[in-house]
Amino acid sequence: MNKYFFIIKGLGNVKLLSQGQLKGSLLKWALGSAVLVSGGSHAAQGTSTGDVMVVTGSVMGHSSATDVKDYPGSRTVISAEHMKATASDSIDQALQKVNGIKIQDESGTGVLPNIAVRGLSASRSGQAQFLMDGIPLTLAPYGHTGQSIFPASLANLDRIDIVRGGAAVQYGPNNVGGVINLVTKPIPAVWRTELSQRITKFEGHGTPLNDFYIRTGGWLNQRFALQIAGDFLKGDSFRDHSDTDVKNFQLKTAWLISDTQELDTFIQHYKADTEMAGALSPSDYRQDRHQSKRPDDTYVGETTRWHLKYLHDLDWGNSGRFELLTFGHHSERNFQWGYNSTAAFWADPELDATHVRSSPRTFNVVGVEPKLALSFGSPESVTQHWIIGTRYVNEDISYRLKQTPISGGTTTMPRNWHLETNAYAAYVSNELGLFDQTLTITPGLRYEMVRMNFADRRVHSSQDNDVNELLPGLTLAYKLTAHWTAYANTQRSLRTPQIASIRGRGEKGNELAWNYEVGTRFTEGENQLNLALYRIDFKDQLQWNSTDQTFDNVGKTLHQGVEISGRYAPESIHHLSLGLGYTYLDATYRQGPNKGKRIQYSSKHQLVWDAAYDLAGYTSTLSGFYFSNAYSDAANTRDEDAKGSTGRLPSYTVWNFNVGKDVYQSQNRILRVNVAVNNLFNKDYYFRGIDVSPVGRYPAPGRSYSLDLNYQF
Repeated sequence: MNKYFFIIKGLGNVKLLSQGQLKGSLLKWALGSAVLVSGGSHAAQGTSTGDVMVVTGSVMGHSSATDVKDYPGSRTVISAEHMKATASDSIDQALQKVNGIKIQDESGTGVLPNIAVRGLSASRSGQAQFLMDGIPLTLAPYGHTGQSIFPASLANLDRIDIVRGGAAVQYGPNNVGGVINLVTKPIPAVWRTELSQRITKFEGHGTPLNDFYIRTGGWLNQRFALQIAGDFLKGDSFRDHSDTDVKNFQLKTAWLISDTQELDTFIQHYKADTEMAGALSPSDYRQDRHQSKRPDDTYVGETTRWHLKYLHDLDWGNSGRFELLTFGHHSERNFQWGYNSTAAFWADPELDATHVRSSPRTFNVVGVEPKLALSFGSPESVTQHWIIGTRYVNEDISYRLKQTPISGGTTTMPRNWHLETNAYAAYVSNELGLFDQTLTITPGLRYEMVRMNFADRRVHSSQDNDVNELLPGLTLAYKLTAHWTAYANTQRSLRTPQIASIRGRGEKGNELAWNYEVGTRFTEGENQLNLALYRIDFKDQLQWNSTDQTFDNVGKTLHQGVEISGRYAPESIHHLSLGLGYTYLDATYRQGPNKGKRIQYSSKHQLVWDAAYDLAGYTSTLSGFYFSNAYSDAANTRDEDAKGSTGRLPSYTVWNFNVGKDVYQSQNRILRVNVAVNNLFNKDYYFRGIDVSPVGRYPAPGRSYSLDLNYQF
């Protein structure tokens, strides 16, 4: 009979536990992955005890709340329960309430989130590294980082991990704004089924938006587990021409090949089909903000994603683990929009379209990443934890543009591009624990070698673009006391040339940035406080120029500020929890004609808050967010023009309310009801035009009412 059990967690945290520590439970599940049981059917009978040893295969651990305490950077983990309590109906709504994050709500359904981190561009959430269960979520990690398919839905998630600094060495490229890991619900230890129905009605408009979710899964025996999940979103948003239909299927399995080997698999099929209401001119907005003047605008996206992860625990040093990850996807997406070929600007919201344009794009991506984690030493002396990995990614992107006259006629293809990318990366980090683990120093280095071939198939031309960059990083954490940790980090981040920018007026080189953070964190039970100073020195930042329909190299930009967040649960008032966060952001252009002016769409001040109280099982939460004003162009034009293409964006404050209760509970059966009101005071606010509707006011959602029923058995 073997002595130890191995519990594999999330993004790669392996805990080695004695039989005595797991007595009474053969198969346990911890925050998102599998359990390896050593000792077979006799395991529960063990009585020996031993020390817990941890092999960390990821700088982000398993993306749990406990990983935040000693993490050497700004980090937030939000649970599914907290997201529901704060009346979040979508992933972008949940992220809206996190320090340093701002969204532009394009649909009101979360289908196409536009998420900005620390003043970086929100367009298609292309300036942050999104992961799902540690796997790149983006359409193409190198050549197309924009999330014009976002194959994730809130109902599928167990938690969201937002790392704003310190993770670039392992999770590259495109992490200037940080790394956001969407962690799906784990396979339960015993077979469970969950049914959820959420109905959202936007005040005074449209049919209800229905979100039905089902999952069922568990361990079939001591070696094999599976889970099947489906999420179905259908109905209208808060505006005309907003009909939405989303289907999201997921299958995951875990196979314990032996006491030291595991194979996890994941496959997903996602399809979204939605009408897009588009922007309005200021006059149309004032007349009726719910209307749509863009009847030709639609979006369809479909993807099949998969990954396989092989884990092998090694008896090297104190402990070790080898991981082999393979992943890939086939994706197709198409935007269609009205285009006026005779207007001064093709998207003038007061003019009718003369043509319909569409942009069908196809993505085929495959990657392989072997990784080795080794630990040496003992807590009483110097400890070392090495992570050594390499990755290869191949991307094949077809990037077309079609145009058809509305009056009838021949369809032309103004653009037919193709991008083939072969990317190689290698990385190494060594976490050194000193002075009884009170001081942790982690130097790291990543090397990116990217070979890109761009072809314009319309004119039969091609060009190569090579990227070779060293990306160093260094993090430090010092445990001042049992509850206080001080930290600092610096890292160099890379965004490789995007297929859309290669043909623009901007340079074909990389977008590079140095990130710096210094801060301190207090953690004691539910009580938390985090204070961080941050700075991003960006070089050769590319920004979309809607007038010229190309990307401009705006040169150097500087993003710096302060983030303060805290949570307080007073002992004298049971069942009360208070959360508050403040962000100051100074994001400016550092060269060129707009030197010293604020970066467009960035707000200097952000506040987020929530207050929850439990009375007789009814948990009520009042939450909200505030953003100060922003400019919609680099010149910081204050006055809005007639089309709404420029002008200052007003500040806005939004309140949300949620009350939830377990109305039925018997053994393993639980029925929970949540009732929420979003935008409680019906605040009227807007964004500036987005993507295929870049001119005019883009209305934000008004007040809505949601009923959420969740039954588990």
